[in-house]
Parts: sequence; structure tokens; C-alpha cells
Amino acid sequence: EMRKLALLLAAVAALVASAHSWDNGVAKLPPMGWSTWCTDTLIPCFDDFCNETEVRSIADAMIANGMRDLGYNYIELDDCWASTERDAQGRLMADSSRFPSGTLKPLADYLHQNGFKLGAYTCAGNLTCRMNRQGSWGHFDSDAETFASWGVDMVKMDWCYHPALPPKNVYQMFRDSLNKTGAPILFSVCEWGEQDPWTWGMETANIWRATGDHIPFFWLPEGHKIGWSTVEIIEAFKGLSKYAGPGGWNDADFLMTGMFTMSDMQSQVEFSFWALFNSPLIVATDVRDMTRRQQLLNKEVIAINQDPLARAGDILYEDGHGGEIWSKPLYGGDTALIFYNKKFGSVAALNVTWTQLGYPAGIKGLYVRDLWMHNTIGLFQKGWSAIVLGWEATMVRVSMNPFQ
Repeated sequence: EMRKLALLLAAVAALVASAHSWDNGVAKLPPMGWSTWCTDTLIPCFDDFCNETEVRSIADAMIANGMRDLGYNYIELDDCWASTERDAQGRLMADSSRFPSGTLKPLADYLHQNGFKLGAYTCAGNLTCRMNRQGSWGHFDSDAETFASWGVDMVKMDWCYHPALPPKNVYQMFRDSLNKTGAPILFSVCEWGEQDPWTWGMETANIWRATGDHIPFFWLPEGHKIGWSTVEIIEAFKGLSKYAGPGGWNDADFLMTGMFTMSDMQSQVEFSFWALFNSPLIVATDVRDMTRRQQLLNKEVIAINQDPLARAGDILYEDGHGGEIWSKPLYGGDTALIFYNKKFGSVAALNVTWTQLGYPAGIKGLYVRDLWMHNTIGLFQKGWSAIVLGWEATMVRVSMNPFQ
């Protein structure tokens, strides 16, 4: 009965969250896909040599390697595609040296024919963050119409060169411009988490960046100024789950899976947490080579992110020495758990009891399944324990029913 009550309260919370959301019909679950951001270069991704040929080759690879069929269906052009000038009517143009038609429509058509959606980047200011490409300030209605006419399915708006107005106001202006088009365009806002976007994101956009730019390092020393490591992003997500729900999600930024600066375990930890956060799963490395990117194909972890209950996970317990347990409620009464040790060179002994998760004391036990080893560990009556090395994590799913 306690578990039923917990599920009922969760459903009510989700309804309350969605009641305050901007409902354009998209992102009922977190979006998945790929971005041009770091395909060819390491941080700070000096230039994305994205062009129509390369992006089509990525789409073809995502069909061949199974990513598309696992749900990775957004292909997003980050700050790399736009011209430095507008046309005679003041409309956005694509850089014709990269996109020969001077528009994104041929690429959108190709992607749509192959089961993908197209995302495009712009900026709240008059220029984009890099290379002096055209931003959208002063052209919000026109640019929204251009994106819709090209068949763009997602627009990310960055915050460089922004006007002297609060980001909430500016982003809601562009939200209204997108609404006027009548097209169901996923709206992604990126002011680097500086003005608590989770508090106004749900009424403004479909996804909002909760932190600064994620760079492909698992950990960075305190006081650095070069971006956000995986460890820092995990820390920043504590307490944010209540702001997320169908149609609106906290965005932990791009996955850096398989970048040479991160170990396979570190990519695994990153993917586990992004899934539990209900963050978008948008990878920004070159998926034409999957040698060190098999983490992206883990159906059991993807299922946590795409779970129909649509509840984000959050911190459950901290031992004060770097050991943490995170939990996420799932449809049907299951729970996803991450046992994590953020302190390098240490060992964390972590234990969770089923009553801590809201299960009634009288149950016969819960089955525990390791989502990376793909094996059911067993039935445990009172709880479960894990020993976790520094900078590692174990992700499990627990259920009252045996796993098939």
C-alpha cells in the first residue's frame, strides 16, 4: 500500500509539473541524438567542421550501428552551420561552403526520409558564440519562420552577445516566435545554468542547460575556468529532479562518450548519470567509430532514461566521504539505483534498504539486476550493498518481479 501511495503521489507530481509546462507536444520523454560539437576536435572544439556531407555520413552510420533504432533520432548542428551574413530580405542563410544550397532544407529532407529529425543552433544575441555567424536577436520571428520552412525539428538558442535583459524574458520571446509558426519544434535553451533556468524552464522550453559547457574530462582541479567536468555536473544535479517532467528536462549537456581524455569506465559513469537525470542523451563525439562508444548502445540503461513514468532521478544518500546512492522511480514500481564514488583513490561501501526506497517492510524482497553486466544478481530480502572504487559507479535496477 505504501508503494501504491508513493506511485500515486509521483503521478500527481508529474501532472502538476506538466500543468505548468509549455506544451508544444514534443519531448514527452528526454530527446536522444547526436551533435556536431566535438566530432573532429577536442575542447574547446575550436571549429566544428560540420558540413552536409559529413552530417549525412553520421546519419548513415547511426542507422548502420543501430543508434537510430535505439531512439537517437535528433541530429543537431551546433555553432557551425550559419553564414556570417543574412540575405537581402534579412533572413538566415547557411554557410554555402558547408551547405551548398545555402539552406538546411536538403539536409532536413534527407534526415526525415531516413527516420531522423534535424536540430539547428542559434544565439540570443546578434552573433553566435564563435566565428561571427549570425545570431537571432532582432530577427526572432523571421528566424523561427525560416527554421520552420526548412523543416527544422529542434532549435538550440545559446546566450552569447545577449541583450541586456533577463534570459527568461528573452527565451520566452523566442518561444512565442516558435509558437507562431505552428510547427512542433523542440526548444533548447542554453544560458549555462546561470539564472536557475530549472525554475522557469518548464514554461519556456523543452530542455534547459543546468550547467556550463561539459568538456571531455571526468574531473578537473578546483578553481579551473575551462568548463564543467563530469564530476561537477553530477554534483550540480542534486535536487533538480523536481523541476523536470514530460515536456521539460534539465540538460546535463552533451555526452563525451569515447573521447580519449576519458576512460571506458568514466564514459560508463557519465552515461549512467545522464540516463538517471532524465537528461537528453545527445552525444557529441564521432559515432562513425564505435570502438570505444559501446556504452551508447546499452538498451537497459537507455530504458531508464526513456521510462514511461517520466520521473527524473536524484540523490538518495551521501556517506560524507565521496560515496553516494542515487535513485530514480520507474513505471510499474521498479527503481533504478546508482552506487557512486566521486573520490579518487578511495573505496566506498554503500548500502541501501528497500524501505529507504519507499517499499513496504513486509515484501519478500527485491530482485537486483546489474544494467552494465546485464545479469540478475539475485533476490535480496532487506536491501543491497555495493563496494565502489573511486571515480566508478554501479548501476542496478530493482524490482518486485523476477527479470525475464
